Amino acid sequence: MIRLLCVLGHGHELLPHFIEHYSKHVDEIQFVIYESSASPRILSRSKPIIRKYDNCKIVKVVRDRVFDWEKVTILYNMIKSKKKNDWWVIADIDEFHVYPYSNLRDMVKECDENLWSVVRGGFIDRVGPKGVFPKLEDSTPIFEQFPYAGFFRYPMSNACPNKICVVKGNIEITNGQHYANMHNVRIGDGQNNARGFFTQPLV
Repeated sequence: MIRLLCVLGHGHELLPHFIEHYSKHVDEIQFVIYESSASPRILSRSKPIIRKYDNCKIVKVVRDRVFDWEKVTILYNMIKSKKKNDWWVIADIDEFHVYPYSNLRDMVKECDENLWSVVRGGFIDRVGPKGVFPKLEDSTPIFEQFPYAGFFRYPMSNACPNKICVVKGNIEITNGQHYANMHNVRIGDGQNNARGFFTQPLV
């Protein structure tokens, strides 16, 4: 079983694109809805969209005064630990993974065969025509709306470019979902058990 987990605290307008993008890769998409002072109506706005899809469900609702990134990571770890042997795609709502395999199941199969537990990636930033951020359209595929890719968030704001993208449920990830706690990750033949690929978040 391959599941996706997203802690949703903003960006509900991305949901149709997000679900369409990942539905071809995973068996189930789970959402934790995080309401805060920044997005006090995220539940009422996202629930009607999520309910349209049979493979999607809201598994938890959290309310707090701020969108706390440490709490977000705790939620990711808590939810996926309930299915320790399953593979989990970890993706914020503005992250659209692009895998080196056309079928994620093939990549997961290779990981299982090699006893790998973590798949790492790196952020690629995407922008619209002429380098602008266009108003999002539901009817146009999102990669057509953001056709140009680059790497500018790190040099501009020192934002960490590392990302844990796919991981077994028993592996704990660190704040920001940038790294795995390697003390509980199997090491074999002197090599780290990770496969690398790139994610493409929209910023």
